[in-house]
Amino acid sequence: MRLARDATNRDGLTQYPDPTYGELRRALAAVLHVPATAVTIANGSVALIGAVIRTIAPSECLLVTPSFAEYPRALQASRCRMRCLPLDAARRFDLDADVLIDALTKHRPPMCVLTNPHNPSGALTPRPQMLRVVDRSLRTNTRLVVDEAFMDYAPTETLVSEAVQSEHLVVLRSLTKFYGMPALRVGYAVSSPRMAATIVTQLPPWPVTTLAASAAAEAVQDQEYARRALVSVAHQRRWLSQALGTIGVNVYPSAANFLLLRLPTTAPTSARLRARLITDAGVIVRDCRSFDGLSNGRFIRVAVRRRDENEQLVRALRSVLGGAAHAR
Repeated sequence: MRLARDATNRDGLTQYPDPTYGELRRALAAVLHVPATAVTIANGSVALIGAVIRTIAPSECLLVTPSFAEYPRALQASRCRMRCLPLDAARRFDLDADVLIDALTKHRPPMCVLTNPHNPSGALTPRPQMLRVVDRSLRTNTRLVVDEAFMDYAPTETLVSEAVQSEHLVVLRSLTKFYGMPALRVGYAVSSPRMAATIVTQLPPWPVTTLAASAAAEAVQDQEYARRALVSVAHQRRWLSQALGTIGVNVYPSAANFLLLRLPTTAPTSARLRARLITDAGVIVRDCRSFDGLSNGRFIRVAVRRRDENEQLVRALRSVLGGAAHAR
């Protein structure tokens, strides 16, 4: 891979990165069909969250919850008041566009943040519904930030084209999830070119290493990998969801590379279950107590991986849950 080649290239280690990240921005622009001037590069989407909030500088933000924990932290750091719009587990964490539109109309917040596919459930809000939200945000003069960190798994639903045309819409994306390179920390935002020029001023110079930018540029151009990954993840996600359903846990529909599970009331808490799985089977799951609205210790999240790893996960959960899994 190019990363290995660049690691042995002395110039790649002794020279500063291109401060504009032109190669990576052009590669992303070609894949997304947007101008390179609309793309902002950062060391992961977390860095972009803070940069976008500082750029917009809202006094209040409507946050759709549960949400990625970095949003409350970044909003609090900016002394921004948060107004939460909770999604309902009983409705599978599906976003009701009408409810969000009503909230935008009623409160007219300077900023609104939501994740699509939803993090942590993976629920996907279809593009037509999202376009209705975008339209209302324009009418209420609300800056809409849509975190599409997992949208590579549902690429036709993205709003990147709309973001380029609007001063009121910013889309955040990650290169670490779909391309399996979290250690490199590369994320990007798509917005109007004017907004992009402002966001970049809120980032430190050279936020991404030469090696990371080079590897990311090669990864996004590998469309054959993208096609294979989409098919493979969809197939394994379907198999894993069905297999987990047979052991009595509640599996929420997901368009991402993970599944959110609700544990039976008679099962161990999420923290204890996680510890048991590590000790007994060497399997790691996500304890979801850190997500607002999932703090009752009944939710875990599991990654969709290779078939053999998915089978190992199912066996481990069946062993730990035992009869408790059948009493919901």
